[in-house]
Amino acid sequence: MVVLTKKDLRKMEENYYWSGYKSWYPFPKELKKKLLEVYGEEPFPYSYFEQDIYEGSRKIFIEYSENKNK
Repeated sequence: MVVLTKKDLRKMEENYYWSGYKSWYPFPKELKKKLLEVYGEEPFPYSYFEQDIYEGSRKIFIEYSENKNK
């Protein structure tokens, strides 16, 4: 069973910071809230893999940044 925790979220923030997205550190509160809402609990009867969380999070980042720039 894999879910996104606050510790994982901090790791993601650090990874984005060190990969060149310095303006994304720290993540905005509404983005953190969205990520934890979506990936903070297992979707019974399904389960997440780490790849599901990271790929889904990447898509949420893209959507968030596009909406923010409008």
